Amino acid sequence: MKKLIIFIILLSVCSFAFATEGRVKGMGVNPIFYNDDFLITIFPQYLTQYMNNAYIDASHDVCYGNQYSGGLNFRLLGSNFGIYINKDFPFQFEYNYAKLEKAINIYVAKEGFGLGFDFAMDHYNSNCEPPGESLVETTFGVGGKMGYEISGFDVSVQMHFATGISTHENIEEMKDNALIIRGAVRKKVLETEKSVLYPAVTLKMTTFDKTISYPVKTSDEEKIILNAISIDPGIGLNHWLSKEVIIIAAASCGIFTVKYTGSDTYTDTTYSSDSNGTRITLPKLELGLEAYLAKWLTVRAGIRKSYYYYSIKNDGMNKDDDLKLSYCDSYFAYNFGVGLEFGKFVIDWEICDDLLWNAPYIVSGNESDFASSLSLKYSFE
Repeated sequence: MKKLIIFIILLSVCSFAFATEGRVKGMGVNPIFYNDDFLITIFPQYLTQYMNNAYIDASHDVCYGNQYSGGLNFRLLGSNFGIYINKDFPFQFEYNYAKLEKAINIYVAKEGFGLGFDFAMDHYNSNCEPPGESLVETTFGVGGKMGYEISGFDVSVQMHFATGISTHENIEEMKDNALIIRGAVRKKVLETEKSVLYPAVTLKMTTFDKTISYPVKTSDEEKIILNAISIDPGIGLNHWLSKEVIIIAAASCGIFTVKYTGSDTYTDTTYSSDSNGTRITLPKLELGLEAYLAKWLTVRAGIRKSYYYYSIKNDGMNKDDDLKLSYCDSYFAYNFGVGLEFGKFVIDWEICDDLLWNAPYIVSGNESDFASSLSLKYSFE
């Protein structure tokens, strides 16, 4: 149970806060507070501003591990389209092999309106397990996005559904379902020649249920139901110190609550437990800098500091499982990045910590990771 609450908290942290694009990762600031190609995944209507581009992205992320993807934005029949392959699906089950990592995303936009469709599926059928212990896993996910600009506000609504089944023959069978609903709103205000403010708020609701049964014990069953909601308001400032240097500063807060219900059934007896978890963010501060040192060279850096209050209460199946816990914690992170432009090609690279502190292998003799995120963008206008 505690692992599941931690998992769902991590899931809420990862959403909207990370991107595969090297520029966003290099600055480390939530992309809802400024403009970048990645904004398309939050507000699909922004597809119209990033047309005739091809992308190849590679990244390593604490939530999803290694990820490789590609995409293309193009015009056809008077409309704007975007197709992306192998992007992350918003929810992944904790199966051994069948994971929802190979999503296809399709976008269409015209003027201030945009739509998106996400599809993912995976299947694993083991031929290597011992007789009577074969493993079959199947997962499926589908989602839709809608974004539009109205009275100066950028608004989006997203809904994703995922389902999966993992059958370990004669041992156990797991069935999972998840529904995620997300919304986002932002507005450009107080715009001057050098500055612009972006107040924004995001909302996320998650419903998840799991059933575990044991074929050799037909009356034994475990059920898990989890409901979570989070809301995160904030404001971001984009300020040009000069034509070559921009600073992005953001401050946000938020609240995340999760309710968990679990039950274990043995023959004709059912034991149940209830848990509640709350995380309050107050505040989260982000600061990013981007400097154009030459026509072909851009450097980026960013820092983030967050303060959290956690509260967990568990009414267990017996008194020994009861738990009341509250504590405060903080989180600090930093990012560095480089952008290289050669004609119609742009390379955005988030420099990995190892490379900065240990230097390349040719210098130090130590193995160092090259990049946490690397993107190649080609403009064919």
